[in-house]
Amino acid sequence: MLHDTMGFTPEGTPLGLLNVQCWARDPRQAGKKYRRHPLPIEQKESIKWLVSYRAVAETQRLCPNTTLISVGDREADIYELFQEALQDPNGPKLLIRAEGTRQRKVDQEDLWQTIKGEPVAGWLEVTVPRRASRPARTAKLQIRIAQVVLRPPAKNKLPAVRIWAVYAREVGYSAKVKEPIDWIATDDGQDGEFRRGLRAADLV
Repeated sequence: MLHDTMGFTPEGTPLGLLNVQCWARDPRQAGKKYRRHPLPIEQKESIKWLVSYRAVAETQRLCPNTTLISVGDREADIYELFQEALQDPNGPKLLIRAEGTRQRKVDQEDLWQTIKGEPVAGWLEVTVPRRASRPARTAKLQIRIAQVVLRPPAKNKLPAVRIWAVYAREVGYSAKVKEPIDWIATDDGQDGEFRRGLRAADLV
């Protein structure tokens, strides 16, 4: 298994690798996923996301005048990662695509239901590249934003975390679009920092 952390400029120019982790799974542990749930994060493969974030944090300390953002897909939707990212206000920012099966809770309500009830904050057009038989298209996204307090998973003694949630839902798509965009991302920005980062030029 290989897990790498690559740096990019805002324009998409690759700068190189900040961290590379390589390991092999023990074949004797195959089919024993249920046994890993009670283990601490340090004994799970998901620790790779915290190691990756720490590499970005070290780079942030070397570049105090540059804002770094650690970005992860749904596999990085780990409560311990949110908790670590909130420890240092001068550390890198964190942007994670939410995993629906994690069942994140805001009070007693599901995160997805909470954010879907927020008013529309704006609209954003993004280019969706061609992939296999899917043609390229320009998607119009409806954006909703809310600052929420997430409760930790059951049996997890970590404190609640206050984060920003962003819901992007594609609208006005043609019948040819089989998988319209329907994403929730979470960000560790506090005190309105994330909202201020959404420039008027981005949301129209």
